[in-house]
Amino acid sequence: MITVENVTFAYPALQPGGAPLPALRNCSLRIEEGMSIAVMGPSGAGKSTLAYLLAGLAPRHTGGTVSGTVALGGHNILATPPKIGTVGLLFQDAATQLFNTSVEDEIAWGLEALGLSAGEITQRVEDALTRFDLATTRFRSPWALSGGQQKRLALAALWAMRPRALILDEPLGGLDPRGKTEVMTAVEALRQTGTSLLLTTLRPQTARRANRIALLADGRLAPPEPADLALQDESQLIASGLIYPSDLWPDLSAVVTPDRSIPAIEVRGLHFSYTNREEVLQNIDLSIPSGQFVALVGPNGAGKSTFARHLNGLLRAKRGTVRILGQPVGSRPTGTLARSVGYLFQRPEQQFFAPTVREEIAFGLTQLGVPDKEARLDHVLAQFRLTELAGTPPALLGYGMQRTVTLASLAALDPPVIVLDEPTVGLDGRGLSHLLAWLSDLRASGTTIILITHEMDLALRADRAIAMDRGRVTADGDPSAVLANDPAWSREL
Repeated sequence: MITVENVTFAYPALQPGGAPLPALRNCSLRIEEGMSIAVMGPSGAGKSTLAYLLAGLAPRHTGGTVSGTVALGGHNILATPPKIGTVGLLFQDAATQLFNTSVEDEIAWGLEALGLSAGEITQRVEDALTRFDLATTRFRSPWALSGGQQKRLALAALWAMRPRALILDEPLGGLDPRGKTEVMTAVEALRQTGTSLLLTTLRPQTARRANRIALLADGRLAPPEPADLALQDESQLIASGLIYPSDLWPDLSAVVTPDRSIPAIEVRGLHFSYTNREEVLQNIDLSIPSGQFVALVGPNGAGKSTFARHLNGLLRAKRGTVRILGQPVGSRPTGTLARSVGYLFQRPEQQFFAPTVREEIAFGLTQLGVPDKEARLDHVLAQFRLTELAGTPPALLGYGMQRTVTLASLAALDPPVIVLDEPTVGLDGRGLSHLLAWLSDLRASGTTIILITHEMDLALRADRAIAMDRGRVTADGDPSAVLANDPAWSREL
């Protein structure tokens, strides 16, 4: 079904007269009908580029040069695009492929492009809404969904078209445990009907869901092997920067006793809704001492990101109050709040606007008038291994490196409160090690940390876990107790 033979691909040069940017080198791969292959490699290895080639997007819409053969069902997709419905591609950042005005319209759009009858379209839309637990959101805008729900919607739209080949770029990133199960169950159902499947991933637990695993490093693709063989040499996977096992993590326990005299965050009677629809947050009451490390957990769409955006003024309470370090958020400008609260978006590219990595990280330091800006900037670039990329436009980096740049931007500001929304999504082992080393430093300095995550090992390292569901706090206490009492999480414990 999918044939890749001796493919070499390079992106266009960044500057006129410059050298092309190599991405894939002499890669070969064959996927039979109904087979599933996982391509596993660290950030920047070329996984997304391979996905773009197989979907017919590269170099047609990306630019660049390619040699070799890429065929889909015997069709040369380097010469002419694949036929509609032949191949489906789920982007790593699924939100970028959503464009309709409602959830059900998003699913129906591809079916209309296939020319199906109205009755068939209606049935497939209903099946997809049910399969991916989106029925209650059918009339909402895709932009009113959480990141995890957006990923499920993008996959639902592809799944409904029943493509002959399905390319999934990091399909489980940002999904809660239930969402992961729903997605892989749906994908497996397609595979059993003959759909060929290629997963690209950083995570061994995701790669193991495929029939075979092929390792990709520095643009070179190894032959596919059974999972046990491909992943047997853990030391090699660690050395390559692909994984960072939890037994190697730094100590994230409290170094400074939390200061309970003035809470870092105090929320009372918080209610919020985006429009006239149901409330996204309902009567939130929380007090978080200075220096505490809190894991904010719960299913996709629970209201976690909405709550977090009240802490730095991106959203304002409809009812209730929010205080940061004893001061009401009220009408304080977001720029002023940035001195107290650093915020990492769930989608890193939403924070980019500077032409280079160095200027991106320097922007906040300049705006806040930090006196030792250059010294701090050089330190953070080295800390996150970004010195060699300092002159590169952030928008041209891979998803994982973009995430690292946003983390470095926050680290440079060093605010007393840090809010991180799914910071591990897209990070390979090397990126995860940098994140955890920084978190360890924050703990030692007494910084208050609010971490939104679906990573079990990381949530369990927090001082406290707060669980949310349907806009309410459902549990609050010791992480192991909070997570063990939630059926969705306890299956992973």
